[in-house]
Amino acid sequence: MLSRARKLRPALALPVAATLLITIAAVPAAANAAGTAGDTSAADDRQYVALGDSYSSGVGAPPYTDGDCDQSAHSYAAQYARNNPRLSFGFSACSGATTDDVIAHQLGFLGPDTMLVTITVGGDNLGFTTTLRKCIEALLDSTCEDAVNKAREYIKTTLPGKLKQVYGDILAAAPNAKLVVLGYPQLFAPSFCFEAPLDANRRGWINHAAVQLNEAIGDTAKTYGVFVPVDALFDRHRVCDDDPWLNGITAIDDAFHPNLAGYTDGYLKALDAVLHPVTATH
Repeated sequence: MLSRARKLRPALALPVAATLLITIAAVPAAANAAGTAGDTSAADDRQYVALGDSYSSGVGAPPYTDGDCDQSAHSYAAQYARNNPRLSFGFSACSGATTDDVIAHQLGFLGPDTMLVTITVGGDNLGFTTTLRKCIEALLDSTCEDAVNKAREYIKTTLPGKLKQVYGDILAAAPNAKLVVLGYPQLFAPSFCFEAPLDANRRGWINHAAVQLNEAIGDTAKTYGVFVPVDALFDRHRVCDDDPWLNGITAIDDAFHPNLAGYTDGYLKALDAVLHPVTATH
């Protein structure tokens, strides 16, 4: 969500054995969307495909196996694929990706054999990196508040249509897949610390925008698949908490993204709760 400059290169294919491990019900496509392969390519479909932005690529938990998209072996998607090695895996998530970027560049591993798709997307549509930077650097609270309000207005007026388009295109390209849409955590604990150099007003405005973003994503995703909220798992693990699962500002390029604990105990745990217990189908 809060990522570096947008980076879009062909996704990595991490193929594993081809026997399906989970029983996943197909979700019908619910939008008039064409679906495009974009920049990715594959010899065959992948049974599990991870799409989306930096919160799916694994920014915040280096090292990165892909220098352009910041894909990490510690991401929830890569961890899930390792834990379920009978699923062939296509890793298309890329740092900085918007809904349009997903459509244009990340759908190449999708096809009729795809059974599971996970995604986080929407934060970069808001220009959230720029908004956060303004809130950190602004002399006046009003500058931060105005920037956050613009993001919140986008969530209300424009984002739902963008989400419908990307979810519809995914399911058009992978008609037998279950689409699992994961949300975002609120970033900041109530207390102040050096890792989050914002006053209480600014932290609150940004957190409230994250809540609104999750509501918009959840309301839209339920028509197309399953929405998996993660915010509750990050309670008491936000920036400035004693045991943070999110990087603070001193992480520089990885700031305000989950660390290894955030991806493992937050995102992966939330995903596992939806997809397990495992039932073999072949």
